[in-house]
Amino acid sequence: MISEIKNYFDRNTLIAVIITAIIALFYNFILLYIYILGLISVIIIRYKLAVFDIKKLDSALKNIAISVVTIFTLTIIVEIWLQLYPHRFTGIDGVDVVGEFSDYTSRGYLTEDVFNKKKDVVRILGLGDSFSVYLRDKRVNYNNILQQEFIASGRGDVEIVNAGMEAMGPGYYWHILHKFGDSFKPDVVLVGFFVGNDFEEPDFSVYIGNFIIEPKDLFKRYLKYDQFRHLRLYRLLKNKYTRYRDAQLKKEEVKRQPAQQVGTFSQATFLEVEKKRSWMFDKNNRALLSRQWRECSEVILKMKDWCDRRKIKLLIAILPEQFQVDQELRKAVLTKYQHIAAEDLDLSYPDNLIVNFCRTHDIHCLDMLGPFQEQGKTRQLYMLRDSHWNEAGNRLAAELIFEYVEKNQLLPPRPGQ
Repeated sequence: MISEIKNYFDRNTLIAVIITAIIALFYNFILLYIYILGLISVIIIRYKLAVFDIKKLDSALKNIAISVVTIFTLTIIVEIWLQLYPHRFTGIDGVDVVGEFSDYTSRGYLTEDVFNKKKDVVRILGLGDSFSVYLRDKRVNYNNILQQEFIASGRGDVEIVNAGMEAMGPGYYWHILHKFGDSFKPDVVLVGFFVGNDFEEPDFSVYIGNFIIEPKDLFKRYLKYDQFRHLRLYRLLKNKYTRYRDAQLKKEEVKRQPAQQVGTFSQATFLEVEKKRSWMFDKNNRALLSRQWRECSEVILKMKDWCDRRKIKLLIAILPEQFQVDQELRKAVLTKYQHIAAEDLDLSYPDNLIVNFCRTHDIHCLDMLGPFQEQGKTRQLYMLRDSHWNEAGNRLAAELIFEYVEKNQLLPPRPGQ
């Protein structure tokens, strides 16, 4: 049969088939599998039944190869364009260089005046992800409320610099502390560690617009560029489609239930997000979670070393995931995704990993899970279908952090005391 096949196709056709197969593998392994399976099926049918005209088949394969190479070429051209001008496609006109101070100034969060720390002022540097950003403009973010708590207590000489940034993780917190920490001149470093996704983000990733997230390290960024799913184009298309799909789901839900409140996500998308995050509470995934925590813990040790060398207090505040707190949400997820068994879940295990590590390495750590679970029984602490705190959640977090800071005397004494 092999010799027959060689007689059917000329050398150029075989080269075209091989190139097509390689490009199919670049886009997706399943696509390559389908292509090879289809090709084998056609050849077998032709060999056994002589259904296809071999010249037409030969021509068709060449045309397929030309089409595939054309698509691949366009992909590379668009990817190069996205590397040079990513913001042209992400809906943001300006250039955000996440991790540089210009990013804060361009968003209006901070100005360079923040580097001019006033004499006798006690400064807390707040590092975190989108929990530090949500409701900041309304002055009811937990960092804002925490500063108000200190003022109300008579400690008017305390200020909090909120250097949090959305879609970031521990790798970013360390980057900001390492690069700008001495300029901020903090007395206490407050790190908000979000259980929901910070375990998965020990490396510093760049956030481009609303659609593209990639490692800042150039080697890690381009290491896997032999696969389409690691290209900026893929991430752009995927995230645009995800947002479009969620918008359509929200419209359908409103049509079915006009009286219901509109959340940030549709109900279907929100439950899917929470289902994906639930893996870390599964007892069967403890080994994986422990491996990911080890990477994060190395970053935290770097922050501790930085603080210790400057005699600065470090506080890790564990921000609970809504799946841990909201019983109704948890019930909805378990109902929709029945392969997740309630008896396999340990909601406190991720927090215990962090607490035990901090205790071993003499790091101040505040686990807010218990109070949030208790308060969550009687009131809403999270925004509707969003997973971020509402004002009540931010106030509870601020109160817990304030009590911990005061109880453990993390702030330096006032002058004269």
